[in-house]
Amino acid sequence: MSLLTLSKQLLKECDECIIRFETYRAEDRDPDFFQDVKPHAYALDEMLLEWEKIVRTWIQVKRPKYVHPSQIESLLESMKQFIVQSYYKATSKKRFLKSVHSSKYTLETIIQAIKEVGDEFA
Repeated sequence: MSLLTLSKQLLKECDECIIRFETYRAEDRDPDFFQDVKPHAYALDEMLLEWEKIVRTWIQVKRPKYVHPSQIESLLESMKQFIVQSYYKATSKKRFLKSVHSSKYTLETIIQAIKEVGDEFA
C-alpha cells in the first residue's frame, strides 16, 4: 500500500475514534475487550507497523521539510493509546481529544508533504 493511502486510512481512524468515544459515552456502556477492543487494536497495530516502515524510509529518501522522525514516534505512541481509550467512557475527554487532534495534525502535515515531494522512493 502507498504511504498516502495508509496515511489517509489512519486519518480516517482518528475520526472514527472520536465517534466511537462519544458513542460509548452516550450509551454509557463498556466494550467486550476480547470481542471489540483487542481485534481492532491488533489490526491497527499491524497497519501502524506497515505505515511506520514506509514513512521512515520516505523521510530518509525524500527529506520532507516539515516532517521529522520524532513526530512519527509521538504519533505512533499516541495512536496506539487512544485507539484503545476510545472504547472506554472513563477516559479523560480533554486529554483524549488533544491526542487525537495532535495525531490528525501530524497526519495532515504528512499528507501535504506527500503531495509536495511525492511518496515514491525512486
